[in-house]
Amino acid sequence: MRDLRLAVPCRKAVLALAAAAALACSSAGRPEIARPPPPRDVPLASLEHAPLSPRDVVVQPEGRTVEESWLLDLYTLLHRRDYEVVRLLYPGATGSDAVAHLALPHGEARVPLVIVFPILGGTHVTSELMSKVLVARGFAVARLERQPLGLETASDIRPVVEQIRLAILDARRLLDWLETHPRIDPARIASAGTSLGSLQAATLLAVDDRVRAGLLLLSGGGLAEILAVSRERPVRIFRERLMGRLGLTDPQALIESMRPVTRTVDPLTFAHRVDPAAVMLVSGRFDRVIPPARARALWEALGRPRWDRVPAGHYQAFPFLFHALGRGARHLRERLDAAEASAPVPGVAGARLDQLAQTVQVRADVAGQP
Repeated sequence: MRDLRLAVPCRKAVLALAAAAALACSSAGRPEIARPPPPRDVPLASLEHAPLSPRDVVVQPEGRTVEESWLLDLYTLLHRRDYEVVRLLYPGATGSDAVAHLALPHGEARVPLVIVFPILGGTHVTSELMSKVLVARGFAVARLERQPLGLETASDIRPVVEQIRLAILDARRLLDWLETHPRIDPARIASAGTSLGSLQAATLLAVDDRVRAGLLLLSGGGLAEILAVSRERPVRIFRERLMGRLGLTDPQALIESMRPVTRTVDPLTFAHRVDPAAVMLVSGRFDRVIPPARARALWEALGRPRWDRVPAGHYQAFPFLFHALGRGARHLRERLDAAEASAPVPGVAGARLDQLAQTVQVRADVAGQP
């Protein structure tokens, strides 16, 4: 009887270990295989931004939860609430207002910052959930609101790529303000995103020296190839319309026609500028939106960084999100803490910018919001 009682927990332990291995399979780089050579002509100039004046940023108080979602409400209820959220309005790269949301832990010490890009369409629940998970682990998080790509109506690749480019420029402009914030450590800044947002986060990491680490969920490289094979509905609509307009029937011909334009924002173009140790990739083994071949292409171009793969498709990977974010937060913390840490900032409450001081004054008014 005693042996039988011991056998049951042993079997459970084996099953638990097998499940853990299936949840996330990390791939270490093989040093004998060199990183692909960088492109001869890297179009960095198109991603240079006009600096943003801190005076042009409008800070507005808002509740801790912005999107309407039971999942966000439940997470907020069950997890720590010692942070505040403000809405940021600032002139975007086009001149019209861009919108971001800054979640900031309470306290006086400077904290690391993560810039979070949104997914392709729908709500901002995914990026807000990412924000909540990271701020609960001590990060300041600035998540961007999307500028729609308009894939359902576009018949040319150029305006689509331009919207992706402008989102990266908006992030760079926002960093001009964020790095002056008295609670943010400018030496510890990372980028993150899911799906399309991860491609933008990877490009930002590569082109902006202020960004020192990246967490890329359901990511990949080769934007032209992704647009040519992805099963995402808006992408299929755009692809069929574009191929009809160009009179193309061969997907490879479509790729060749798009690549000169897409390379200006493609993370593959800039991956050689990234330290492999700075990055963590997470992808789905059965992803049909950003196929595994595209994830592998980015992994190779980045120099084979840490790569976790989950046994799921693109949308089916959502149950693994918390697991991936927990591991990703540890990766970002380790990477950013390796940089020179800044000392705690004394008297932050009295040294805040005027707009942030106003936010603190009205905080009691929004504390009761969900």
